[in-house]
Amino acid sequence: MLKKAKILSIALLFPVLAAAYTPQKEALLVGVGEYQNGMGMMNLDGVDKDILRMKKLLEERGFHVRVLFNSEATLDNVRRALRSYQNLSSNDSFFYYESSHGTQVPDVNGDEEDKKDEAFVLYDAEFGSSGIMNSSGLLIDDELESMLSGIPAKKVMFADACHSGTMYKGLNSRLKSKTVRLSPYYRGKGILGPVRKPENLVTLSASGDREQSLASPQGSLFTSAVYDAWSSQPDITFQNMERLTAKHIENRCMQERSGGGDAPVFHPALYATKGQFKAEPIDQYLQVNITINQETNLAEDYLDSLMADGEVGSLAVKNKAYYENGEHIFFDIDTLGKRGHLYILTIPSGENVIDVLYPNPYYQNSAETWRGRFSFPPRNNGFEFQASNTTSGTQRTVVYVILSESIIPELEVSRKSGYKHFQSIAKDFGGQSSLKNSVKNILVQRKANGISIAKQVFSVGK
Repeated sequence: MLKKAKILSIALLFPVLAAAYTPQKEALLVGVGEYQNGMGMMNLDGVDKDILRMKKLLEERGFHVRVLFNSEATLDNVRRALRSYQNLSSNDSFFYYESSHGTQVPDVNGDEEDKKDEAFVLYDAEFGSSGIMNSSGLLIDDELESMLSGIPAKKVMFADACHSGTMYKGLNSRLKSKTVRLSPYYRGKGILGPVRKPENLVTLSASGDREQSLASPQGSLFTSAVYDAWSSQPDITFQNMERLTAKHIENRCMQERSGGGDAPVFHPALYATKGQFKAEPIDQYLQVNITINQETNLAEDYLDSLMADGEVGSLAVKNKAYYENGEHIFFDIDTLGKRGHLYILTIPSGENVIDVLYPNPYYQNSAETWRGRFSFPPRNNGFEFQASNTTSGTQRTVVYVILSESIIPELEVSRKSGYKHFQSIAKDFGGQSSLKNSVKNILVQRKANGISIAKQVFSVGK
């Protein structure tokens, strides 16, 4: 096996069957910065930056992300996309995000105390000189709730739109309200009858029903706050996200006021179908569950099955087939034109133990991503892998080199602190901390063909 300054190991009793259910993490991002009938007056600068930020956050967490932006974000397209997620199971996760104008329309089924329903204003909304003319292009909250109720997965919705107020422009037009009024001549159809309420849902909205949220050319204030908070605190809870985004927005609005503007402070609103969800770390809530039986196969068997089935891409890796005890080990790696984040795992023969060789606290690559042909570890840099054998005979060791287009957060943790010895993973991942699920995101990300794996086997003599 391999030895270095400190062994970074994970003990995983990893029960896997070839026919095991592969969980899904799906996200739909909807953004409208330009409107078909808005005559330029309704446009919102910075929504493209909102979408890019949320896409990055979610892809880092193993989500397959679909984006509907501007002309793609029509009411029919959003409805069609939401219906496509109804085949997800309760073991999956679904994330819905919207950045656009918002408005309020008359409530016709009597489920709102203020007699107004909230609505997202999509690309094909009909505008007149005095406001929105009809319900075309409006995704009303009652309809959205009913559609979300048809998706069995655990659900999170972040909504960056406001629901009332008047058009507002801040100092030098840097800030703009994300609300739009109905025309006095508005004629629209509301949602009749009872609304199906979704289960397992957490919603964080940019502002309250009577507040207006703000956008800027650098991105909407709420989404910028979410990005900063989630990037700096991967374990942040929904409650703390609400608190930190509110503080970020308050600071920005007060900064605007100090320069002569009158930006109204608005307050993110958190809702959950179960109160205990609010205190959960967001990443933990979004974990996927893997349903399998109790039969146990080696982690090596599972990783090999991914490669044999063509579910992952290929790399070229070479090293010696045999090492003497104490000899330094190098891997010659060719990414075959791909660029990505590098992970090196090793499994001692016949064991369900995975050692994470890289990333680790002892060698840092300032470029973060790797591409082309290189030797790892780089020679003459003071960091080395050393062959070690404490058995009475020759020992076989298996190495997997993984290149991922996006980071695998559970493995990235080892870059700073190394790994401790973890408890065994039981029948599914429910209730386990995300750190213990170090291979979980490989299962998810491989569906997007974002991972390439190469395997090398070598022996170390006594």
